Amino acid sequence: GGKPCSETAGMIMGYLCEHVGDQLCQHDIEQVFCIRRSTASRFLIALEKEEMIERVSAPNDARRKIIVPTEKALAIHVQFISQRDALEAQITRGIPREEVEAFFDRKKIQANLAELPQQKE
Repeated sequence: GGKPCSETAGMIMGYLCEHVGDQLCQHDIEQVFCIRRSTASRFLIALEKEEMIERVSAPNDARRKIIVPTEKALAIHVQFISQRDALEAQITRGIPREEVEAFFDRKKIQANLAELPQQKE
């Protein structure tokens, strides 16, 4: 039950909204998110059902289907970005920008370290 990995679907949607005009197809999504064709297909079908994306023929190749976010998706994306920015402004209020950036860099480094293969003793 429930929506399959809605976090990933949200990330795919965000990526598509930020790359409007780049003529992205399913293969691009598979590569960017390192997911199998079947997985990408499942997410895109779900997004299409929710009227978040449309598939249109590429201008130069009718067989190639470009994934385009709908007006609905773009509106939600704009709302999400403004909420995220407002939240960030609230939680970093009174903290110098350099300190905020250093904090996020440290978080990125920790995330990168966590992704490294574990060393066997």
